[in-house]
Amino acid sequence: MTGNYNDVVVTSRVRLARNVAGLPYPYKLNDNRAIQLARKVYEAINKPYAEGQENAESNDYAMYRMESISDNSGDVLREKHLVSADLLENKKYGAAIIGGDETVSIMVGEEDHIREQCILQGFKLTEAYHKINAIDDAISKSVQFAYDAKLGYLTSCPTNVGTGMRASAMMFLPGLSITRNLEQCVGAVARLHMTIRGVYGEGSEADGYLYQISNQKTLGVSEQEILSSVQSSIGHIADAELRARDELLKANGNALKDRILRAYGVLCHAYMLDSKEFMKLLALVKLGAYYGLIKVSDGARLEKLVTDGQPANIMNLSGKALSGEDRDVFRAGYVAKTLKSICKR
Repeated sequence: MTGNYNDVVVTSRVRLARNVAGLPYPYKLNDNRAIQLARKVYEAINKPYAEGQENAESNDYAMYRMESISDNSGDVLREKHLVSADLLENKKYGAAIIGGDETVSIMVGEEDHIREQCILQGFKLTEAYHKINAIDDAISKSVQFAYDAKLGYLTSCPTNVGTGMRASAMMFLPGLSITRNLEQCVGAVARLHMTIRGVYGEGSEADGYLYQISNQKTLGVSEQEILSSVQSSIGHIADAELRARDELLKANGNALKDRILRAYGVLCHAYMLDSKEFMKLLALVKLGAYYGLIKVSDGARLEKLVTDGQPANIMNLSGKALSGEDRDVFRAGYVAKTLKSICKR
């Protein structure tokens, strides 16, 4: 049995917080200037910002005004980590500009005027940084960012002042969680100015053994220093996780295998499945795939099931409004059909 960091790191994300010089911060920007800013940002990134380069980005971005989309459509985007709950609350002036492949999302009118992010599958922080940095350069040609020569980029929250950059990874940590060794890792990375949160950031739960690891410090450090320290912390946690998985199997092999295969059986045959149970059982199936107990022909499809199974996405997949119980019935059927098409014992 072998593993690599992509067995632990689900996604890599780099986010940049920016504000526009001369404009009030978003919580006081309650007029048409907010709408004009969204249009300006949209136009900036739909220009060929890599003009003359062979790998110029394609202009396939779409703008979503929060007041123009349904509550469920907004929740679909939130469950995909493309918008935040705070942006959804700015119904009148909030907007999101999202790339066709959904790796890039720019929120306008969240806590800061502009929140740019790139999310890539696997351990690809450097690639995510380069992609969002090119977009940041394109936007800066159309709007003047609020910047201080001493402090750096100015943001609504003091914790983002400086580079305005958060580099993070979504990590799958069943080994450390089940063996109760996660707290020790949290203490270790905290000394490196890192933080560990749940699936949807601060205050959220770590459903399905999923955790976000990101930098806390943005002032007095460069973007490259942030990338390096976050990558180092991710590597430390990933190594500990892979060791914990080995130890877990050695110490409780039969019981663990039984637990994993029972979870697989429930997911393949349940008539109703709520989101909490779904996340718990799917995490065990993913762990079973790592151990080779369950053969998976399409790992990306298995990972996508995490998002597909969330409440708003399930409603979207069904194509109709569903009550709580009906949604749980649809989820059970959808999950069983998907697993049977990509997994086998």
